[in-house]
Amino acid sequence: MSQLFYGSINYDALLNAIKTGKVKTFKSTSGVRLVNINVWVNDQPDKFDNDASIQVQLKDEFRTEKGDYIGNLRKHIKNEPQAVDAEIVKDPFTGEDDDLPF
Repeated sequence: MSQLFYGSINYDALLNAIKTGKVKTFKSTSGVRLVNINVWVNDQPDKFDNDASIQVQLKDEFRTEKGDYIGNLRKHIKNEPQAVDAEIVKDPFTGEDDDLPF
């Protein structure tokens, strides 16, 4: 089953990492400029409840150095529908009982 992760990338950190010239980038055949990244999925959420981190991938000659972390991700947890008691539900606008059978 697929999983949804959501989060953000720190644009300033990404831009600064690219400017160092150490980050692995390339241009696709259609002319789109791309940055290679690594995504680290944690076994347990970190102290900020992040389930994954995004790190830039460095060029081969800089592999011994640590790449910059540019973002974090959290796993989306689907909210389950809440059960409603069988009691008569009052209309939130009028406060009257709803006597409809459904």
